[in-house]
Amino acid sequence: MEAIKSLSQKHLMDSTSGLIIDSLKEEPIGETDHFIWFITDIGIAALFKRNQNYEIYSLNVEIEANKIGLDITKEEKEYLKIKEKQLFLFYS
Repeated sequence: MEAIKSLSQKHLMDSTSGLIIDSLKEEPIGETDHFIWFITDIGIAALFKRNQNYEIYSLNVEIEANKIGLDITKEEKEYLKIKEKQLFLFYS
């Protein structure tokens, strides 16, 4: 039973990753000091511009979202690393 659960979670993550990666090929909705911002089918993605300390990015993400007119304060925030790309995903 545990193997079925793992397989199901892996499939879900693979399809989620695919949706996000496809969205990163589209035109971004904005760019700030640390992020390039995209709309995805799942939510808003804040793609890290460089490989730097996670804490720096986490502290700056809400401030930078405001700079491009996004209010993400009530959204769930998830850190993802997909194919060497680091990002925060915001969704309701």
